[in-house]
Amino acid sequence: MKQKYTEYGLQEQEQLKPEQPEAIPADLLNAKIADASKTIFSYCMSKTANRLEAEDLCQDILLELVRSSESIRDIRAFYGFMWAVAGNVYKHWCRNKAKPQTCELTEDIPEKESALDKVLADEENSDLHLLRRELTLLSEKYRQAVILYYIKRKSCSEIAQSLSVTESKVKYLLFKSRKILKEGMIMERKLGTLSYNPKTLIPMYHGSGTNRFWEFMQSKVRQNIVNACYNDSLTPEQISLETGIPLPYLDSEINALSEREILIKDGSHYKANVIILTTECTDEIDRSVNPCHQEIAGLVAEFLEKGVPALRQIGFSGGDFSDDTLRWQLITFYLRECALSGAKYGDDIFPLTAWGDHAYLWLEEKSSSLSSKHPFNYCTVESRHGDLIHFIDYLPSPKSDHHDFYGNDHAINTLCDIAHNDYRNFNEYDLETVAELIQKGYVLKKEETYSVAMPLFTQEQYAAVCRLVNDFAREKLEKIINAINQISAKVVNNHTPRHLQSQVPGIAGSGRFVNVGSIPLSILIDKKILNPDWNPMEMPTMQIRLNK
Repeated sequence: MKQKYTEYGLQEQEQLKPEQPEAIPADLLNAKIADASKTIFSYCMSKTANRLEAEDLCQDILLELVRSSESIRDIRAFYGFMWAVAGNVYKHWCRNKAKPQTCELTEDIPEKESALDKVLADEENSDLHLLRRELTLLSEKYRQAVILYYIKRKSCSEIAQSLSVTESKVKYLLFKSRKILKEGMIMERKLGTLSYNPKTLIPMYHGSGTNRFWEFMQSKVRQNIVNACYNDSLTPEQISLETGIPLPYLDSEINALSEREILIKDGSHYKANVIILTTECTDEIDRSVNPCHQEIAGLVAEFLEKGVPALRQIGFSGGDFSDDTLRWQLITFYLRECALSGAKYGDDIFPLTAWGDHAYLWLEEKSSSLSSKHPFNYCTVESRHGDLIHFIDYLPSPKSDHHDFYGNDHAINTLCDIAHNDYRNFNEYDLETVAELIQKGYVLKKEETYSVAMPLFTQEQYAAVCRLVNDFAREKLEKIINAINQISAKVVNNHTPRHLQSQVPGIAGSGRFVNVGSIPLSILIDKKILNPDWNPMEMPTMQIRLNK
């Protein structure tokens, strides 16, 4: 999404400026290709049947981009050139895939027709659908041997070479497969409820680092595999029956979940390694802590009335902004220091994830009230000089959007250079980024000078605001926050399998962002104490902390 937004902004600049061909540095071109790789992969995923095909197609497109990039004479034409290359490579890929595939029959096809051959040959056979059902439940090593021998008519020696095993191993696999299929065909199989009523789960993340868990768990197949294994430890065959998805389509997904430690393998069984907050669990928490929300909202309203004058006295750049903007500035500090900072209220020690980040990961069942309980996104990005840009995006009525900067180092560095009044030596590429930032309201231009539209804090000034907020939280909110943590932990513990209960304190504590932040602040917005009708010249929900 971010890449498409950035691309749109660059195209707009092309319309406003005359063409000015320039020599393109190789490192700039390589950076462009690297930045575009994620967008290209998303394009490939939409054009192919599975992730493996998408990866192959993406590699072909990137290879062709590198080979032919010397023909680009203007960096502003990069995205048009990129999509032209992608389209041509995809057409070529489709033509190759459409070519007929042939398989030459060998002379060593078994002379005697087995029982399995007869079933496969007889389309009217009443057992055919049972055999097909059991083939979908056969594990990969057995399934490959059966398909190669009975369907593709390969000899045992050819199968051994294809699977990189001995011939005796192939014969064992075939013998065992026939036994498994025969036993399965006489069994009654019942599909689980997830096969016709799949759940939609929202990946949740609380910690430091890049939230790669969100993208990884967007697949509904992965969500329901984890859901199937939540209360019960299941084999792959049982997962297939529970979800109604044939095992050939599940193998790679189960392996991916296991590699990322979202599933834990226990012998031949798998069990979920992340907590799932069901609607029953979250509704019970909401009912239990509801009296606290109004109390917190009233205390925060009092703090804002006294806090704005105290905030102005700190003397930061932007202290002359409107009262409404400064109330939202205090709210951004409040959300970070009170709702997000678990170390102050619960002694959270973030565990290490399989991605190498320190964070709590969990899934929350989608409900009609879920989006209203999560109206805020939080993000921090860092410039090359150590400046920090903090965002609290208010999703129902966005003003700033961290996606405009996240992963876009050039935009981050350009904005921070302007904050330091260090823009005299900007090149044409920098000025294009400045024009985009002006268009989106992050930068203001007056004659030949630029300024940022959000408050700037030195490290000392930023620490002073944190003390202001923390003093309020410690004096007025600490007991309420601790009570909410205890109530939430008790409810979550009652809904969590025993093997995951060690995660309960951290996951329950992560609910502070909703119970201490989102819900009380939504009450203040409804009462017009916080006004999301933003000043067009000010960015109220973001600030820059300067490193020097």
